[in-house]
Amino acid sequence: MKTYTVRKTLRTSARCQLCYFCNGSLTTGIVWDLSEVGWRAAGERPVHPGTESTVYMTVLEGGQPHNILIDAAVVRWADGQIAGWEILRMDEANRTRLAQFVEKLRSANPTETLLTGSRT
Repeated sequence: MKTYTVRKTLRTSARCQLCYFCNGSLTTGIVWDLSEVGWRAAGERPVHPGTESTVYMTVLEGGQPHNILIDAAVVRWADGQIAGWEILRMDEANRTRLAQFVEKLRSANPTETLLTGSRT
C-alpha cells in the first residue's frame, strides 16, 4: 500500500522544460505541475526516489526562455518516468525568479482557484 504525505504548498499547472543528470548523463523532461518548493515531471528515463541532481528548468518570461538553476533537488516519489521532485538547495536569485514565475502562472489560471476552492 502506498503512503502519501501532504505537500507543504499546492502546485499549479505548468509546462516547461527540465534538464537533470541521471546515471551520469544529461536527461530532459517536461514539468507539468509546479510550486515554489517542487514539481511533477515526466522525464526521458525513469528515476528512483532518493535520487538527487542539479536541475536546469527553462521557463518563458515575456516570450523569452530563461534558465533557473536548482543546485540540488531530490526525487520524493516516482512511477516509471513520472516523478515528484523537491527543491533542496538553490540561490536567492533563482528562488525569486521561480517564485515570480509560479505567481504569474497562478494569476493566469483563475479557473484553478474555482475548481480547488483555494489558491494553488
